[in-house]
Amino acid sequence: MLELANPPSFSRRFGYGHEEWLFRFDWQIDGWQYGFLQGVNDSRSTVAGMDEAVDVTLYTCEPESQRRYVAKILDLECLSYSQSEAIQAQFVANGWLAEMQNDIVKVDGDVSKLGDPDWVNGMINVRFRQENVRWYPAGTYAEEGEYVRSLQRYQFNRIKNASQAPLVDRAHLLGRNGRADAPNQNPFFRSGSAGKMCSPEHCLIQAKLLDELKYEYPNADISCEKDFVDITVETPNERILFEIKSDLVPRTVLRMALGQLLEYGFYYISRGLHSNRTTQLVAVGRKPLTPDDQAYLKYLQQKFNLPLEYRAVPI
Repeated sequence: MLELANPPSFSRRFGYGHEEWLFRFDWQIDGWQYGFLQGVNDSRSTVAGMDEAVDVTLYTCEPESQRRYVAKILDLECLSYSQSEAIQAQFVANGWLAEMQNDIVKVDGDVSKLGDPDWVNGMINVRFRQENVRWYPAGTYAEEGEYVRSLQRYQFNRIKNASQAPLVDRAHLLGRNGRADAPNQNPFFRSGSAGKMCSPEHCLIQAKLLDELKYEYPNADISCEKDFVDITVETPNERILFEIKSDLVPRTVLRMALGQLLEYGFYYISRGLHSNRTTQLVAVGRKPLTPDDQAYLKYLQQKFNLPLEYRAVPI
């Protein structure tokens, strides 16, 4: 019996792929979208827990070596094995795994293969923020001679030079420079709740930071989630507010934390409360600032006279 050179893919064998829920935007934890990419699965031993975020271009393989661009995800993170286990447990607790199983049953797929370790090394292996998804216009195909047309399906390939980048990106039609048309995606809905659901990464940072602060400020009043602030340190003369963002990119941490810190720090002061203490604002991320990030933070401090600092808490 001859073995096929290209055996049937997982989706052909079992009726679905683990990527099916990648853009299920009503399943988010602390602003993070968690999902699966087969290319990351095949490279898991080298990319799991990598300490840099990457931009990923998704495409489909079509007849005659055609490649149709689908979307670009900016600042995508490849999860470590422990992150994958923690987030899968959260999916179970939220009932999302059961919904995935129901979806598979509806299309007559093989539910028993969902998360099967013989096929996947963790059924959730990436995370990203919804606002970092850039959709290509419908019918955007790679042109003749483009690097992507030589690639096989389900691979995680690194672009090594500008000539390998998609022409549509090099023409500045998409990417960090924006796009002319509206994104083609379903509306995003999040159900309301009294509190917020924190990601496993956020919780790890919060616990580690709390231990550090108790050591640094042994006589201070230290609390978590007071007035919605992740951690508050209060001394007779100072109030220090820590806002945690678990992104790998420090600039993203500063962008997302700043608005919350300004409100937490000065809304009540503007009404005459907490005026007896000086206020310090601290954005907390996982990686140290780069020289460019340091220059940016210094500019914010000086230009706007902000009592803003950044603290790295690796996990």
